[in-house]
Amino acid sequence: MNDPYRTLGVPSSADEKDIKKAFRKLTQQYHPDKNPGDAGAESKFKDVSQAYEILGDSDRRSHWDEFGEISLSQGFDPARARAYTRARGGFGARRPGGGFGGGSPFSDLSGAREASFDDLLSKLFGGGTVSGGADLFGNMNERRKGRDLEGGISVSLPDSIAGVTVPVRVTNGDGSARTLDVKVPMGMPDQGKLRLRGQGGPGSPAGDLLLTVQVKAHPQVSREGAQLKATVPVTAYEAYAGGPVEVPTPWGAVTLKLPERSQNRQTFRLRGKGVHQRGKPDGDLLITLDVRLPTQDDDALKEHLLRLQGDDNPRTDDPW
Repeated sequence: MNDPYRTLGVPSSADEKDIKKAFRKLTQQYHPDKNPGDAGAESKFKDVSQAYEILGDSDRRSHWDEFGEISLSQGFDPARARAYTRARGGFGARRPGGGFGGGSPFSDLSGAREASFDDLLSKLFGGGTVSGGADLFGNMNERRKGRDLEGGISVSLPDSIAGVTVPVRVTNGDGSARTLDVKVPMGMPDQGKLRLRGQGGPGSPAGDLLLTVQVKAHPQVSREGAQLKATVPVTAYEAYAGGPVEVPTPWGAVTLKLPERSQNRQTFRLRGKGVHQRGKPDGDLLITLDVRLPTQDDDALKEHLLRLQGDDNPRTDDPW
């Protein structure tokens, strides 16, 4: 295993931001899609991905800094490793690139793996037994849990309300990719979180995929919790005469009976026609009227409206 710091071209003191920046730059440079048929670029891309698997995870990075390449061993247990090094008299000087110089406690690791763990315990702690075929670092059948991956998806407001399945492309650590059909449940809010267990980085168990859902703004509808607000256009005649008006909702059209002489921006509540979420009460839909006057020129209509207006002045309440 190459030194991950050297692979990414960053110092061991680099912070998380610098490591991520270097990783993105190198993966863009060596990505197989940009270098078709270039085996060297493909190999470099895999090295960069493996380096970030270590340095991009705070626990794995700290173990690498402390123990070097041996921390990548299957079933590695840092507590057992520290106990072993204490019994061997501590670490030697840390070498750049992972590992130790001088009296490294892992210089005879291959021999320790060949010996029985019972004998090793006897040397270190004066006796003791462990069953199950464990070695210095625990059960060799155990593996490190895979890294959790994070990403985001974007859906429309109607889809977030009704629920939708969207394809999500996930890039694996080796540069390959896979497409998942992600089900966004009914009633998903903006910035809501989805966790897809076992769909993250490889490991045993595999890591999870964490997705943040962005809900796009809608020109006519807004959401506040489980409540929806929508603007519905009606004609001047419908507002004045009243009567049944068909209104669209997320759950199908319903008939709203307008009272006579309904006013522009007047609001009506349709109970249970808002957001539906499992285990929660259904929200309401608030309908605000947008009264539309005729656009054509009609002198007779003007005269009729003038007669209807009479001496009525809607601006008698001066707010200033």
